[in-house]
Amino acid sequence: MIPTGSRLLIGAAVLATVGAVIYGVTQRGSIGTTSLIFAAVALAFLAGVNLCFRDSDVSAMDPTAATQSAAAAPPPSPTLWPLLGAVGAVLVVVGIVSYPVVFIFGIIAMIAAAAEWMVQAWSERASADGGFNAVVRARISHPLEFPVLAAVGAGIIIYSFSRIMLLLSKTSGPVLFSVIAVLILISGFIIAFRPSIRNGAIATVAVIAALGLIAGGAAAALEGERELHPHETTDDLASLGECDTPDETEADENASQSLADKASIAGELILRSDDTLVAKNADVTGEQGTFVVTRANPTNIRFVNDSSEDRRLVLDLGSKPALDADGNAIEGTRVPNQICTALVEDGGSQFLSFSIPVASEYSDQPYRFMVPGVEGAEVAVEVP
Repeated sequence: MIPTGSRLLIGAAVLATVGAVIYGVTQRGSIGTTSLIFAAVALAFLAGVNLCFRDSDVSAMDPTAATQSAAAAPPPSPTLWPLLGAVGAVLVVVGIVSYPVVFIFGIIAMIAAAAEWMVQAWSERASADGGFNAVVRARISHPLEFPVLAAVGAGIIIYSFSRIMLLLSKTSGPVLFSVIAVLILISGFIIAFRPSIRNGAIATVAVIAALGLIAGGAAAALEGERELHPHETTDDLASLGECDTPDETEADENASQSLADKASIAGELILRSDDTLVAKNADVTGEQGTFVVTRANPTNIRFVNDSSEDRRLVLDLGSKPALDADGNAIEGTRVPNQICTALVEDGGSQFLSFSIPVASEYSDQPYRFMVPGVEGAEVAVEVP
């Protein structure tokens, strides 16, 4: 007796053969005829294989059929690992055209799904007892799963927090996370005060909160970081040739007004209450009208402001070519070549470090220390 599956395959092979003959005679098309012939051959081959194994049917006379046949084996337990692998494949495709971090998460998800699926499939064949198989799988997988899942979960939470913080402004960010901290504290108090709350409800709330955090982090990552304004420094003032302004700039905000006693300095420049600028060289006794600096040697000086106004000290080294955004010199345009401190309050002091590579006699313009906004507050600089 021919089994049912073999009958269907034999019938399909006969139909394909008849179709090839009819198509070849009526339409005289080589491509269609060839395709039908190949289909008939393939179906005939499958029918022969299926007939040989009799559709994998088990004989009723076989005493071991009830325990050892494929039909007697327990079905595989349901699993979500194929779904995780599909999600990883989607993340890989999306990450290729969007962000590298999405691609990396996709690769991790696919590897994890493949490994877990293989371990589960192997453990289900360990014995006929499903409980024993679950224990075998737990012994193999749990020592690796728990640390990896904890690390991955912590990494996802940290990354989501960082993306959200980088998207929010510096004022709204602390407010939002203060509110979240208060909600977490209230939730913990409620759980501790009402131990009768079901574990399922607590787990549901925790899962919803985690999904909300991850979704917010993903949305923030796609939106991008907020634009961070770089804080201006005295080096920026010097590069633009704007050190000679007596007004307060962004570089002067929260500037230090003191200097450690252990700072290694070559001398001091003091702006007195009568708006005169005097120099004191560390190696010379008394006050000097000229400050001598060693050529091409790093030099540190301290500026002390004893006047009643906020003032800055500027080292004027003549002029230099102006630079464009790419750092190239702009032909025919020059800006002051200066080094300066931030604004110093009355009674405060600041540190100024510089190096002068060209001797004074080879410079087109004389070197000098000056205080913007104070006429006549100058000290000549001599570089041998």
